[in-house]
Amino acid sequence: MSTILPLPTASEAPARKGVRLQLTQRGRAAAMALVFIAGVVVALLALLVLDIPSAFAGSGELESVTVRSGDTLWSYAERFAPEGSDPQYFIRETVRINDLSTARITDGQEILLPAGSALDS
Repeated sequence: MSTILPLPTASEAPARKGVRLQLTQRGRAAAMALVFIAGVVVALLALLVLDIPSAFAGSGELESVTVRSGDTLWSYAERFAPEGSDPQYFIRETVRINDLSTARITDGQEILLPAGSALDS
C-alpha cells in the first residue's frame, strides 16, 4: 500500500529563484485604467477644493460702456482689465462677448466689457 504525502504549504514550499511576476496585457490595461481614473478623481477634487474655474470665469456679469472718440479696446484694456491680467486676453474677450468681426470700435457704439473690469476708476 502506498502512502499519500500532504502537499507543502506556502510557507514550507521552497523559494524559486529568478521567478518574476509579469502583468498580462489585460492586467496592464486594467492598471492603466485605474491610474487614469485616480488621476481624474484627484483633478476633480482639486478643482472643487481650490475653486479654480471661478478664478478664470469671473462673476459672469458684463458692464456696458459707450465708446467715445479716440477710445480703443487697448485703452479699455489698460484702464479696466484686472491688475496683472493680459490686456490681449481682455481685448479677445471683449471682441468675443460683443461678437465683433475686428477689434475696431467706433464713437457712440455700445459695448460690453468682461466681468472684473474696474469701471469706477
